[in-house]
Amino acid sequence: MYYSLELVMQNGCQHITNQLENSFHWLKERGFQLKFQLHCEEPYSRILITLHGSTRGGVFHDDDIIYIFKHQLAEILSEAILNHWEKKLIRRQVERSCKRLTLEEQTELAERAVHFLRRCNENESLNLLLKFGRKNKIAHSILEHLETHDTLNLEGLVTFSLREYLREIRFAVELAYEEFKSEKRYNDFIRLLKHFVESQPPKNPEVNVYLAENGVFHFWDENGRVIEHDLIDLYLEDGICSHDNLDDILISILITVAPRRIIFHSSGTLPPSESARVIKRVFKERVLMCPGCDKCMGHHRFDH
Repeated sequence: MYYSLELVMQNGCQHITNQLENSFHWLKERGFQLKFQLHCEEPYSRILITLHGSTRGGVFHDDDIIYIFKHQLAEILSEAILNHWEKKLIRRQVERSCKRLTLEEQTELAERAVHFLRRCNENESLNLLLKFGRKNKIAHSILEHLETHDTLNLEGLVTFSLREYLREIRFAVELAYEEFKSEKRYNDFIRLLKHFVESQPPKNPEVNVYLAENGVFHFWDENGRVIEHDLIDLYLEDGICSHDNLDDILISILITVAPRRIIFHSSGTLPPSESARVIKRVFKERVLMCPGCDKCMGHHRFDH
């Protein structure tokens, strides 16, 4: 039995040749010989793969051995595409669809897309399962091509035949771009708030903020007096009944009051609320955490 196949790929794919030479253990253990002849011609490399051996007196026929070889080859090449082509494909898609971004932004966006494709779920087992699904689809396309061809151009296969895989690439880039735009708007918003806070002199030496687990908050000054402020009362009257608006109300009040120092109090750890994150970024070193006091321990009653 003799079978030959030619692989065509861009130069710089020595890792594939090495992987091929270190694989096909099942065939080698049964006496079949494989040879890999590499020919480099800019900008492509050609690998002539030959498989020969005897199936006489064995369980498998020639066609069975050739099919097993093609199946194992498809597995190796699909893994190589995922590990070595994927980032290049994502970067190519970013350059096509996000031309207005700077090179630095395109690089960041490509990294986000890679993360979406490979780490889209917190469950690592599910991520591996999704990767296996992509690899299986690619292997199926390669095997389908090898059924009728003795030459396989990897670049051509990736570019023109893996439509479903490329659709996943585009989807990952789109998700990354939406997240990128949303984060950019958020950072612009934070910069605007920081500029506003830094451009006006502090109106209060200190504001203490107690954040309850249900999102309700209370204020008092450095002397322990509850802060009475028309604007605060207005915000509270308009929004205290709506828990969806509490984050916005807290941020608006602190920016309006503009304290020199903000001390957070809570009944436990600081609730991971959006308002707390925004306030830390806007006020930065002005924000302090109370190490523990009567109010934090629940021994103080808040009265408005």
